[in-house]
Amino acid sequence: MEKKKILSILMAIAVGVILVILPGVMQGRELLLDRVFKGLLGGVPNWLDPFFVAITHLGDKKGVGITALIMLVWLLFKRRDYFAMGIFALAVAFGNELNKFLKVLIGRERPSLEHIVHVKSLSFPSGHAMVGSILYIMIAFFLLKEYRNPVARRVIVFLSGTVVLLIGASRIILNVHYPTDVLGGYAFGFLWSALFMLVYEKLRDAFPLLRTNREIK
Repeated sequence: MEKKKILSILMAIAVGVILVILPGVMQGRELLLDRVFKGLLGGVPNWLDPFFVAITHLGDKKGVGITALIMLVWLLFKRRDYFAMGIFALAVAFGNELNKFLKVLIGRERPSLEHIVHVKSLSFPSGHAMVGSILYIMIAFFLLKEYRNPVARRVIVFLSGTVVLLIGASRIILNVHYPTDVLGGYAFGFLWSALFMLVYEKLRDAFPLLRTNREIK
């Protein structure tokens, strides 16, 4: 199946996830998905809390900022892809602003459980899940353009996917988000990433000058 078809299917699934959970979130109802996923993660022992606190920092402002900066340096010196640098920076920065807007628009309060880490914003969608998924999806997207070895490509997909899943799980385990906050964050994050990936590909096809020197050769 060609890449565009797969991307379209995944985008449709993301839209479906949002449409399924958003009405219940807006109405303030207890959702079945929240009970199910919270039950699945409820058995995680307390001694793992420090690990998940460390993981959750990968999705906070500092963690996202440092990781994004490293990726921008890589795009500059390894690929010499200035257009990719712009697309990547805009996707992450504006994705963060979109998340803030959605939180205020939807207005869901945090879980009433004791929070293991400090939080001060609203709950849906999870910023860590949404911005973290945007960051690591975009990183994987550009790394896959550079590395063609099948093993390397599988490692890139596995590592980026694992980090995103762990960041989301950490927000539930640390009692600062409902599972549907995280699912919503993933869905919005994927749609936002897909939009910027499509813009990158379309503009590069339309304007060859945006391609790197290696691609032109």
